[in-house]
Amino acid sequence: MEILQIVLLSLRISATASILSFILGFIISYFLFINNFKGKKFLIDIITALTGVPTVIFGLIILLMLSRKGPLGPLGLLFTPTAIIIAQFFLLLPLIITLSLELFLGKGSELIELTQLLYIPQKKIPYLFFKELKKSLITIFFLGFSRAISEVGAVSLVGGNIEGETRVMTTYIALSTSMGNYNTSIILGWILFGISFSINFILKKGAKND
Repeated sequence: MEILQIVLLSLRISATASILSFILGFIISYFLFINNFKGKKFLIDIITALTGVPTVIFGLIILLMLSRKGPLGPLGLLFTPTAIIIAQFFLLLPLIITLSLELFLGKGSELIELTQLLYIPQKKIPYLFFKELKKSLITIFFLGFSRAISEVGAVSLVGGNIEGETRVMTTYIALSTSMGNYNTSIILGWILFGISFSINFILKKGAKND
């Protein structure tokens, strides 16, 4: 029962963080693609660089923001599932933006030309982008989800690995392994591996069918 609870909590937290980061990431990457402004290249370089920052750094920043002395301390979010969602959200956002922007730069120009030829209203262009690039965007979403559900460093810092509250698969595997409970670690490890493998298998199969 405990294992099921941990798995379901892990899926709920990672799915929420992935959906939120994907929506905002799509909007930001589309804005960066469509608009030209001073400092655009610098901003993109910063976002790209953030994808390589150690995940524990994101966790530390969120921890400081949500701590009692932090700016968001009064909200009481530290060591809650919401804190983990926030950490995963900011961890995934640079990745989603970078991958989406690369996709737009590769195929977006053709779509922009198409909208001009067909006199498609400006407000309908984002929908066209999503519709035409749907499979690639779904791939980006699941890549983000895979990274979120396998994260341990940032999750441990802001979640605290509290039993029945913030204990997810990765933090429980780390805890049970350190305590010598290898059987439970192996079970959850296989479940986590199965989720990641299934996602990658589906994505590769979908890519072959394109």
